[in-house]
Amino acid sequence: MKSTSDLKFKLVCLLIAAVLAECCLECGPIFAADSPAAEAIPFKIEPPYAWNRSDRYVPPDFQSFFPDDKDAGKQLDLMLEGKLKVTSIDERLALIRRGLRHCTKHRTTLLGQVGNQYIWNRKQQDPRAIELMYHASACDDGGVAHSAMYHGPTVVSDRSANLVRMLMEQYPRLDAQMQQRIAWGMRTYGDKAQTRTLLLGLLDDYKQLDDSTLGAALATYQAVFETEPPELNRFDDVGLWMIAFHRTDVSVTHPRAAELLREMVLKPLRSQEELLLEYVTRVNEGRETAIVLLKGLKARQLLVNYLENRNYTELDFNELFSARVLQERRLQEFARFLPEDAPASRLPAYTRPPAGQVYAYQAAGFVAPEYQSFFTDDVQAGKELDELYENREKLAITDRELLELFRRGLRQSSSPNTMFGWISGALGWPRDPRLTEIFYQALDPKGPEDVRKAALYYGFGLGTDKTRNVLRALFHVYMAPPFDDTTNRNMRSRILWSVRDHEDDKYYLSTLFAEALREHAKLSDVALQQADSAYKQLTGEDPPNADEYSSRGVYLVIFGDESASTVPASKRSVSQRLGESPHLLAKKHLEEKGEVNVMVLVRGPAGLKWLIDNLQTEPKLPIYYAGLLTPELIEKANNLQEFKKYLPEEPPGKN
Repeated sequence: MKSTSDLKFKLVCLLIAAVLAECCLECGPIFAADSPAAEAIPFKIEPPYAWNRSDRYVPPDFQSFFPDDKDAGKQLDLMLEGKLKVTSIDERLALIRRGLRHCTKHRTTLLGQVGNQYIWNRKQQDPRAIELMYHASACDDGGVAHSAMYHGPTVVSDRSANLVRMLMEQYPRLDAQMQQRIAWGMRTYGDKAQTRTLLLGLLDDYKQLDDSTLGAALATYQAVFETEPPELNRFDDVGLWMIAFHRTDVSVTHPRAAELLREMVLKPLRSQEELLLEYVTRVNEGRETAIVLLKGLKARQLLVNYLENRNYTELDFNELFSARVLQERRLQEFARFLPEDAPASRLPAYTRPPAGQVYAYQAAGFVAPEYQSFFTDDVQAGKELDELYENREKLAITDRELLELFRRGLRQSSSPNTMFGWISGALGWPRDPRLTEIFYQALDPKGPEDVRKAALYYGFGLGTDKTRNVLRALFHVYMAPPFDDTTNRNMRSRILWSVRDHEDDKYYLSTLFAEALREHAKLSDVALQQADSAYKQLTGEDPPNADEYSSRGVYLVIFGDESASTVPASKRSVSQRLGESPHLLAKKHLEEKGEVNVMVLVRGPAGLKWLIDNLQTEPKLPIYYAGLLTPELIEKANNLQEFKKYLPEEPPGKN
């Protein structure tokens, strides 16, 4: 913060950028004009396009559409570096087509740019760009295929029969996020009546399609239109479906837990037991969970309707059977129902966690996380963990062995954040209590900050079950220094976000902040501000004892005085406006390039509220900054040095 004018300039630049971005949604692409090229363009994208031709279905074909051209890859790199000029959209898209295979830049980012410039949110979507993204979605590289699908086919407005069929054929292989995006795109863009006609047309041709494609069409129709398609009984025998559920009133230690759940499956299928192809149970989040594989849509509807009408019963998932689902859920028992050419699972096989073991995160009393004692300092284990990650496509290790190696090797691993992301995906469902314990112990505020952040991000996000001990550990993470505005601001906001949809968790966490605020004399000014802010966000109210510390801390507010062009004039107008309030500590006026900005110090949250309310009354004055005055802030800004005397000599506490 070199000057207040610099700060104001940055804010104005952000506003201009936002306006330009909004305008660009309606205008044409910004990289090249659609002017005719002087020469023939090799591999120019021309009709008929596979994605919307009406004479026959042409599936996406990455290998045939994108040539194996190394020189074109070099040219594409030069274009992306701004060293090669293109004269038309035709030339730009043709070069991307020729060079995509051998482009050394971020291909996912490149395809995202194509989608954003020519397809997504465009009134006139470019059919050439759609064709390119259509074929790129079939790439063997998962990142390239994901980016192409995300920015291309899922957000096309003028859908075609071929495009819809392609989406449905790809659907079983896509992750849940992309499946949801397909339905979201159909709800959000284009004519819904046209989309309904296309989906129904595909369903009418069901005898020509495989069960997976049909199942995808049925699931998408339900998600888009929130109703079943007509003549649903045509599809009674279509598809294999996986359903998982648990009972909240039956603990995992119940001797007949698995048997009770199985009886619940058989009741709605009485006299049709042959439709139940497989039944297994897992321990997920400490609950006995049943997973069943059913043959046909009718069986799926019978079971789901039965479960949804039962008390104390909750569905964990209800989805189309596919190789992807088995890999994500580690359900190798179901693999015999896959086609012979289906990919094998690359994740460790499931082993039932030991019964009766109590972990720190679920203990009756609070047991604080201990990073140093839980994660051993084992150099050799760190090397083994890194090697295992490098060869993760060929895992030959049990989940128990992986968890133990992770515990021993994390501290000496080359990238703890990467390791947490990997183990979260490899062992994320069913959630093993030993994995939760690893995440929990990594929350130790005395441990490395990057480890703490990764454990929070991957282990305790929105939708995860949190014990009282987990919530208390998250509270300690929230209240632990450093109190900077980079990593820790993100970490603290994520903690509050993680309990957003669970009122009991929000309430319990708010009681911990209220407890800390009752002993506010033990908190430093910055810790006090953090606790006060958290309580307000969790409850929507001021803390009960907010008046007790309403004068704690010194707050800096920077605003513009548009009524004055000189410092003397600004001093007169600001003094008249603010008066002689006891909240005021100091004022400083800065003039630069004919504009005057004002810095004001006020005492405590009460002073901050008073000043902001004053500045927001007519005539309003623009506020550029409002926050606690800290040593770090003064250190970063030369023009705040004179305010250093207003800081307390020593913080009241160490928190």
